[in-house]
Formats: sequence, structure tokens, C-alpha cells
Amino acid sequence: MAPWQTRVFWKVASSVQVERIDVTSEAKVKPRHLAMVARERNTLVAEHVVENHEAGLLYVEGRLVERLAPGRHAFWTAGRKIEVKRLDLRPQAVEITAQEMLTKDRIALRVTLTAFRRIVDPERVVNAVPDVDAWLYRLVQFAIREAVAARTLDEVLSAKSALDAELRAFVRERMAETGIEVTELGVKDVILPGEIRELVNKVVEAERTAKANLIRRQEETAATRSLLNTAKLMEENPLLRLKELESIERLVEKVGRIDLHAGDGAGFDALLTKLVRLKADETA
Repeated sequence: MAPWQTRVFWKVASSVQVERIDVTSEAKVKPRHLAMVARERNTLVAEHVVENHEAGLLYVEGRLVERLAPGRHAFWTAGRKIEVKRLDLRPQAVEITAQEMLTKDRIALRVTLTAFRRIVDPERVVNAVPDVDAWLYRLVQFAIREAVAARTLDEVLSAKSALDAELRAFVRERMAETGIEVTELGVKDVILPGEIRELVNKVVEAERTAKANLIRRQEETAATRSLLNTAKLMEENPLLRLKELESIERLVEKVGRIDLHAGDGAGFDALLTKLVRLKADETA
């Protein structure tokens, strides 16, 4: 029964007991009283359920009274305004959509980012920020515009890790007193205009071609140097000359006829002498 209401009951056939509850001293409804109250279309009791991953903040007449534990809670609404704000404590992802901005060298581009945030102090959050995601969205937008405007296109494309670190430091510094923690923040995509993207692709292709040519020249130089070292070693070592003769012997076995010419005016002895020479002529 609400205040100032009157009910009439027959007490001839049964015993009637009436318990009066002072709702002005305590707003919470006790479990045994909640079991007696008809919950359908009841204007006297407000029920709220706080999940395990949530924080429930109880406001009475616009004033924060306490933080509610997970579970079901009921409150008397007679003569007072009851409000329960529920905040999700799980990490949430905030997508910052692309907006056009100019780099230091006056090139237009669009950048999309992803931020992960979580609430660590619910009481401080409700007093500092009306809308967590909207506030974080605007703050990251301002940070990326300032960071891109101070960099050239090459710096934005090549130093992505440095850009992410600068954005995280900027946002965390301004969110330190709000009860919100930004765990991750980084650039997801960098979108260039069609003509600029085509030029960048050509530059990348030229750099890859030049790098491939450089590697090929280095390999050719290394192979030539190896052949030169081998030639010097064979020239200075008589034993390796024997290997050469063995190779000639195996080659000769497959040849039917060999004609040897010692030169004009030279005899058979000169032919044998010039055929095998294990040591260079010191008098030459």
C-alpha cells in the first residue's frame, strides 16, 4: 500500500496484520518485504539488476549514495527519485572513422584508428565525462590531426610505430584524471587519394627493383671474387695442378684422337716439357 491509501479487510474469518514501514529512513527494500510486494505495475518499488561485469551507482535525488555490488536490488520510490547508473567494466573497442586531413607537405589523406578503453574508476567517470565513447572519439580525432599535420607523408607511412606511441601518450595524459584507461591505440589504415596512391606504388616498385639489382650485382661480385681466389690458389699450389691434369685425363679417355703441336722448330722433348709444368719458370 502506498502512503495515504486506505484498505478495509474482514477480520471475522481470519487474522489480519499490518506492518508499517518507514521508507524515509532507508531506501532499500528488504528481501522479505520484496516477496510480499506485487511487482506488476508497482509504483512504490524500483528493481535493478547489476551484472558481474558492471558497476552500479545508486543516485537518490540526484546524489551519489553508494556503489552497488552485482545482483538484484530493490528500492522504495515513495517520496524520492531513485536512479541506478550501470557502467560496463569490460574493455571496449572504439573505431575512429577516417576524416580528411593534410600532412606537413600539403598532401590530403584519411586515417582510421582503433582504441581499446576500459573503466577503472566508475565514480570518477560519471562526474568527469558524460559520454565515454564520444569523448574519447573526439580526443583521438584531435590528437591524430595534430600528429599528421606535423609530419610529411613519408614520415606518416614509414614511422607508424612512433605515431602510435605519440597518440597513446597524448590521449593517456588527458584521460589520467577521468577514471578511463586506454590500453591500446593505433593507426589502422592510411587512405591516400587515387593519384597519390599510384605515385607511391611506383616509388615502391622502383625501390624494390633497385634493391633486386643491387643484390644481384653483389652476388655476381662475390662469385667473381670467389673464382679469382680459386684461380690464384690453383696457380700457386702444384697439387691443385695435379687435379687439373686428372680432369684432362678423364676428358682424354672420351676422345678418339688428339693432335699435339709443339710449335715451329721444337722437338718432342719441348712438347713434353710444355705439356706438364708443375712449377713456373723462375728465370722467366
